[in-house]
Amino acid sequence: MAVVLDAFISGLVSTLKDMAKEEVDLLLGVPGEIQKLQRSLRNIHSVLRDAEKQRIENEGVKDWLMELKDVMYDADDILDECGMEAEKWTPRESDPRSSTFCGFPIFACFREVKFRHEVGDKIKGLNDRLEEISARRSKLQHHVSAAEPRVVPRVSRITSPVMESDMVGERLEEAAKALVEQLTKQDPSKNVVVLAIVGIGGIGKTTLAQKVFNDGKIKASFRTTIWVCVSQEFSETDLLGNIIEGAGGKYNREQSRSLLEPLVEGLLRANKFLLVLDDVWDARIWDDLLRNPLQGGAAGSRVLVTTRNAGIARQMKAAHVHEMKLLPPEDGWSLLCKKATMNAEEERDAQDLKDTGMKIVEKCGGLPLAIKTIGGVLCTRGLNRNAWEEVLRSAAWSRTGLPDGVHGALYLSYQDLASHLKQCFLYCALFKEDYVFRRSDVVRLWIAEGFVEARGDASLEETGEQYHRELLHRSLLQSVQLYDLDYDEHSKMHDLLRSLGHFLSRDESLFISDVQNEWRSVAATMKLRRLSTVATETMGIRDIVSWTRQNESVRTLLLEGIRGSVKNIDDSLKNLVRLRVLHLSYTNIDILPYYIGNLIHLRYLNVSHSRVTELPESICNLTNLQFLILFGCRQLTQIPQGIDRLVNLRTLDCGYTHLESLPCGIGRLKLLNELVGFVVNKATGSCPLEELGSLQELRYLFIERLERAWLEGDPGRDTSVFKGKQKLKNLYLHCSSTLTSDGHTEEEIERMEKVLDVALHPPSSVVSLRLQNFFGLRYPSWMASASISSLLPNISHLELTNCDHWPLLPPLGKLPSLEFLFVVGARAVTTIGPEFFGSEAAATGHERERNSKRPSSSSTSPPPLFPKLRQLELWNMNNMEVWDWVAEGFAMRRLDKLVLIRCPKLKSLPEGLIRQATSLTTLYLIDVCALKSIRGFPSVKELSICGDSDLEIVADLPVLELLKLGTFGSRINHLPEWLTACPACFTTLQRLDVYGTTQLLRRCLQNGADWPMIKHFPIFSIKDDRGNCINYIKHSGTF
Repeated sequence: MAVVLDAFISGLVSTLKDMAKEEVDLLLGVPGEIQKLQRSLRNIHSVLRDAEKQRIENEGVKDWLMELKDVMYDADDILDECGMEAEKWTPRESDPRSSTFCGFPIFACFREVKFRHEVGDKIKGLNDRLEEISARRSKLQHHVSAAEPRVVPRVSRITSPVMESDMVGERLEEAAKALVEQLTKQDPSKNVVVLAIVGIGGIGKTTLAQKVFNDGKIKASFRTTIWVCVSQEFSETDLLGNIIEGAGGKYNREQSRSLLEPLVEGLLRANKFLLVLDDVWDARIWDDLLRNPLQGGAAGSRVLVTTRNAGIARQMKAAHVHEMKLLPPEDGWSLLCKKATMNAEEERDAQDLKDTGMKIVEKCGGLPLAIKTIGGVLCTRGLNRNAWEEVLRSAAWSRTGLPDGVHGALYLSYQDLASHLKQCFLYCALFKEDYVFRRSDVVRLWIAEGFVEARGDASLEETGEQYHRELLHRSLLQSVQLYDLDYDEHSKMHDLLRSLGHFLSRDESLFISDVQNEWRSVAATMKLRRLSTVATETMGIRDIVSWTRQNESVRTLLLEGIRGSVKNIDDSLKNLVRLRVLHLSYTNIDILPYYIGNLIHLRYLNVSHSRVTELPESICNLTNLQFLILFGCRQLTQIPQGIDRLVNLRTLDCGYTHLESLPCGIGRLKLLNELVGFVVNKATGSCPLEELGSLQELRYLFIERLERAWLEGDPGRDTSVFKGKQKLKNLYLHCSSTLTSDGHTEEEIERMEKVLDVALHPPSSVVSLRLQNFFGLRYPSWMASASISSLLPNISHLELTNCDHWPLLPPLGKLPSLEFLFVVGARAVTTIGPEFFGSEAAATGHERERNSKRPSSSSTSPPPLFPKLRQLELWNMNNMEVWDWVAEGFAMRRLDKLVLIRCPKLKSLPEGLIRQATSLTTLYLIDVCALKSIRGFPSVKELSICGDSDLEIVADLPVLELLKLGTFGSRINHLPEWLTACPACFTTLQRLDVYGTTQLLRRCLQNGADWPMIKHFPIFSIKDDRGNCINYIKHSGTF
């Protein structure tokens, strides 16, 4: 692939330049060969861009590039071996011989005569092959291209992708409204009705379905809403499992279809649901798989299908079909403007380029995906007429030979990428269709493949994240919003762009879903470099890996979720000596073979969520290894002692294993960027906490068993293990969940408090902080400080879990960046007062005296408290009785969601919350038993009240749309009186959902005792603990 070659050759030339300076070719006995290799690569590099453009339509060029690519991969392997040999002979940092050793690292590898002769012969062989390839170049009439322009992406100004609607124009808005009406229209003849959105790829079917799915009326009309991506390569068990998870259930990845179907049926029986099946390619998904389990749904249940094939909608007997149309020119221009500009001001200025823009929209044929990706290209050019016209004139628009449905605009968008971004884009096509990947996961893979270039002081991970942001901004990846405890970004690739990626990398990369058949028909004829496959119910991991044994050129092997009874991978990997990436997540392997240490090129090893019980000592020979992922290996109890030899390791993830400690020497892994599951242990041979002090590149750190930590040296000295770690972004500090202060002496408690005060003071760079199961009697001094806003200026996510012995919550109101705050536990807290807000009223006597000496100004109001807080959740605060508000200033003005769960003694919500939290739209109250009233919230649209409750008044909620009541089968067998106390209070209510007992359900039937309380609501749904259900829509008068 020429794009890989472009980036490949740049890196190789740079390495060879260093070797040439040291006259290594003389040592190798091949004088002049390294310089010759450099010259050949530079000459070939100059024509690569032109060759890439020709290869789609010219078989000769394609074959020429494949031969060149083989040489480059071999050259990369040779230089990789030189680097490893150098590291073998280079003394460690602590070795006294290092002061007399040659400074050029790769020079060290040529100490052994045999090795240098082998390398010399290989380099001479490379030159011979390149000479032959260069001779053929003239016959192919390649043109020398200018060097690739180094454009600084304008997206660098964006810290994270902005989630915004791609809906433009009145026609689409009207289509969304019409679909909402169709979905909520009563049809007494059927319980479950199918509707469909039909249109060609990239026309916006999913965008329209998302608009409908997120509509307020849809949320109010259906008790359960589920979104499932189907795609061509769907697995029956995964599809059923996704429906189960979407309905609030859980499933085991190893469960069969016969076990999953009853779970789906049980969750959705008598439940009014909306199920969106996005991107359906086969109608049998309905007739053979889903129809029967879904038929038990309550009346009014709907299935919305998006598909390219109108025949599928007919076969599924869709009651209503919406056919997508291409965007009219004006709507296309509006979409292009949104994507080609960075802000509203630029969007206004872009009107000066409308004439050129309309021609570009016309070239895109009204296809939204084409318009969005071209908008991404134009955004990198700015509002420059010449640049826009250059895009308009590009030959890529008319490129022939592309896969069916792939518009020339998509190829132009790809062609516009820098070579390193092209590689990253193509790599994403290795994942299965509609696969949602975490940004951090895909960035690791890019780094392991060598696609991420070092840039200044930025880490490779930071640079890779910038690549990801640019692909998102260009609409070559799509952002996906998922809840993730790590608050990581997620994305996926549109299937048309994935088709383009498969097409452009078809000579060396392969994704297969049917291993046995596709391997025989496709892979057997390829010189395969990368292989990815999805879970299969019929083949074990040994079968899959065995297919690759004949292909030693494989560099990436991605196997996930492979089922079967295989217990190890025997010697199936022995021949794959060039592997850089080995991904065996969610497989059934329990042993890694000892010879895995011979896979010397390996950069990435992931056996997460497998049954591996131990790692062989030979793994410590993998000095090139950058990423070792062991997360969720529940049976893993030990890490080899020689782990400190993995000097290139960037991520070590041991989270959720049964490790009791990590070996000494972790502090020597200077490149560590992410360390998950660092287990504190003072035992001999275990890695002490102090070793973390030397890891200055850490960005993500998860420490467990903190109760074992011990403060060394003078307690008054700054011994923080985070000192100087200004790259640290995510910090999680955990004590064992089984330990409380009741089981510790005063001395142990005081020691733990001092450890947190002194040794674990977070640096100001931290964005996400989680403190769990801390058994100290007070919060850390750095949380109590009046300077907390400057000590922790970047904290946006804060979780305090089971810190059950703090009498007060820490003063967090002045944290300037805090957006999400979760407090779980805190059983000793009886009152939340002004101290929680960090207000002056709560200052200590010393602080008040100091503040009184400062000059005051009566004209300035105090700064807002919790200025950016959007979500606040308080869980299991069993003894909290009072919540007081801050006396002065404003607080929580941006709060959107408040969740109170199991706070049984809280009697009232603070008046200040009602007055000041004017953005609050969602209020969840579960087992807040003593609360007497909820009233006066001007912006609350959704209110959930579950569990036992002494509520007497719910009133003055002027925009309330959805009310949910749940009793969880408790003693309450009737609806609360406050529902009828003030009928005018619920005039805006669109839906009432009730979960209760069978007795309650009977009372809500027509002529039942509670019928008068609810008959005026537009829609209500009542379900008992046995699965019986009432669904009522007032305008139809039917149940």
